[in-house]
Amino acid sequence: MPPDQSDFDPVLFIKDGPSTPLRDPKQYPYMLNDRGVGSQIETPVGVPITLAPEAPALERGATYRDIAHWQRTVTPKDWPPYEITEFDFRVPEVRYEPLPATAESAQAFGATLLRDGQCLYFPYEGLVMAEYTYGKWAGYESPYLGDGRSRELLTWNATDLEYHDFAHIFFSRGPEPLVITVARWRPYVNEISLADLWVEPGDALVIPPKRMAPPPLPGMSEQEKRLLVVDMHNNRNSAQACRRYDGPPGLFTVTVLADAAVMSAPLTRPYYHEEKQPTWHGMLR
Repeated sequence: MPPDQSDFDPVLFIKDGPSTPLRDPKQYPYMLNDRGVGSQIETPVGVPITLAPEAPALERGATYRDIAHWQRTVTPKDWPPYEITEFDFRVPEVRYEPLPATAESAQAFGATLLRDGQCLYFPYEGLVMAEYTYGKWAGYESPYLGDGRSRELLTWNATDLEYHDFAHIFFSRGPEPLVITVARWRPYVNEISLADLWVEPGDALVIPPKRMAPPPLPGMSEQEKRLLVVDMHNNRNSAQACRRYDGPPGLFTVTVLADAAVMSAPLTRPYYHEEKQPTWHGMLR
């Protein structure tokens, strides 16, 4: 008699690997990217670069205008309620433009591309380097459903974005490109631009600490208000490149992110944003 085949095979969400606190950045203030492996070093090695300058006028990706946002409370099953920002992009389907991660496309979303063999000054404290394997359907989940449904496999991939006052590095280890979802929100003119940055194996994407854009000053023009931006990101579509017909179930990656204390501190914690409509994440190749 054949075995019971009433269920799909288990679907990988995110598999956590080991994490290691970063060294003291006062002694090791530089981060080297060695073929997708991050190493803290005392003095510059390879090709030194700097963080990309802020360029709020840059606009890339798919842009939505006349958007709305408001606060709502999420009530999880196992921990206290918390506030998120709910978006309405006023479209039935939200499109994220797939873009190769270049110095210019990264800068358009407040990030810096750190290529193989490059290093940069990275003086941030309270960070760890952690290994993860992202399933190719990890984006088809919402931590904001509440009532214990945060691991439910959904029928579409909703928008989930965040910013926070600590630094990130996403290292692309291959064999497929690492895909980082990014957004540039212009909150005082109700616009947002969305993209998926495809980070080639061996490269890395550096996101410096982010804060909410300051409120506009009295008398500011619309163009001046438009330059008040907050850049956001999400990495649950990391394995987007695996979503082909015969693709592997997930993608291994290494991330620099906050330790538990920084992650929960009121001044540095993440700020979460959701838009509930289905999203379209295309294949770059």
